[in-house]
Amino acid sequence: MGLTYDVRKLPAALKKAAVLSAFDGLYPGQSCVVICDFDTSRLESQFKAFFDDEHSWVCLQSGPPHWHIQIGKRATDTQRS
Repeated sequence: MGLTYDVRKLPAALKKAAVLSAFDGLYPGQSCVVICDFDTSRLESQFKAFFDDEHSWVCLQSGPPHWHIQIGKRATDTQRS
């Protein structure tokens, strides 16, 4: 895993975009942990809608006050071989 993004100190208007940007920067098969200070359930729904089976989402710690989410970019079958 290794990568951690803490978005708690960002302005509220930028937090979700920062999480999406962190995901976008992942290589297939890679994951990161995102630390948030907001309920991530709506963001999880957005990931399901936009990325469907391309991502993994594991809630490592459910707040409040903090949520730790492991987000991964799944490798395609051709990338696994």
